[in-house]
Amino acid sequence: MSDAPTPPTYDGMPPGEQIPAPQLVRDARALVVGYEADPDALESVLPPGLEPHPNNRIQMNMYRVETATQTSHLPPYSLTYLCVEVAGHDSTALSESGGEMDIPGRYWVGYWNDSPRMQSFVRETMGIPCMPGVCRWERDGDELTSTLSVDGDPVITATASVDDEQIDTLSGHLNYYSRRQIPDPSGAGAQIDELVEIPIPFTCDLATAQVSEVEFAFPDGSSFQRFAPVEPISTPSVLYGDITITYSQGRQVRDYRAARAE
Repeated sequence: MSDAPTPPTYDGMPPGEQIPAPQLVRDARALVVGYEADPDALESVLPPGLEPHPNNRIQMNMYRVETATQTSHLPPYSLTYLCVEVAGHDSTALSESGGEMDIPGRYWVGYWNDSPRMQSFVRETMGIPCMPGVCRWERDGDELTSTLSVDGDPVITATASVDDEQIDTLSGHLNYYSRRQIPDPSGAGAQIDELVEIPIPFTCDLATAQVSEVEFAFPDGSSFQRFAPVEPISTPSVLYGDITITYSQGRQVRDYRAARAE
């Protein structure tokens, strides 16, 4: 029998940090902007098994949760995230006024949040690439400015003309994807490396918004600058309103570690 020590295993977050999944978020005011981006950048960032949608679209979501009572077990937080729309993984949504529609799947490529507990929860549970960042909203009459700041510097600013009167209700599911990677404590590569599918149910009371500008100002050398809108900006889809979602338990759809071992 070998006397070699047993390699350490990964046991998850320290006690007191765990937040169970799924989690509910209720009536968070959100601005979601779908815009066209550089197709080469979108293709280069997707993992094996996912292909960019032909529309070459990024979905950018900026929202704030003001109180813990809007959630089932989460602290107040703000976030901004970027997703690449992917082909072949559509879900459906239902609009009260317009009937059923297809919605492409989405792969997370950037996610910023100002709650350390929320950062740990989404990284650990779903593999979302979450980093520290603060989303602030400013209103001047009908003009809304939503700004993501990282390390105190603004890096994404979206400007929109908004009207808070409800015009429609949208409901359905969204298919999200992430690459969940957990390092082996021994340093021998990844203990977990998988493609995760996260179906997220949602409802949204929609209001009117027209986006006039989305500016990216990441520092030189940042990989996120490549996800800026192409010029002139095109925003084929905009959602503004109060959204209720769950952060669901994901399921593995591809095990990259096992594939490498074959």
